[in-house]
Amino acid sequence: MKIDFLQLYAEVGVCYEITDAVLNPLIENLNKLNKTLPHYDKLFKTTDYELVFTISATQEHKNLVYGPTTSSKNKVVYFTIFIPYKTFSCYTQQMYYILDTIAEGMIFVFNKYKVDPSGINEVFETLKTLIAKDPERYQKWLKDLED
Repeated sequence: MKIDFLQLYAEVGVCYEITDAVLNPLIENLNKLNKTLPHYDKLFKTTDYELVFTISATQEHKNLVYGPTTSSKNKVVYFTIFIPYKTFSCYTQQMYYILDTIAEGMIFVFNKYKVDPSGINEVFETLKTLIAKDPERYQKWLKDLED
């Protein structure tokens, strides 16, 4: 199972600047945990599928996690994590808030499917430590090296 993230902000003026400099190491380190959801292993008859968390922000009071939406044809499972919108004076504090909320949403999903979420918090805490050491690096978008 491969974990990935999308960002979708449906409310005007309600978004977070989560760069690929933050998402890339997050994705890489979460995938190193080699987690799967047995329910979807059975449904897709393989462990070769994607678990996609759509990150969104909202000013309304919504549930933290919505989903799943499943595409059997494409072997993708989508969940949406709604982060209550707040403004921050400091980039590091904003990222801590966002990352803590995403981690909480992911752990909720793993617990829902009775999968041990161990390792997830550690991945997020490691990234938060890196961001604290060099916040400017994580605020910038990386150049796409594949082009």
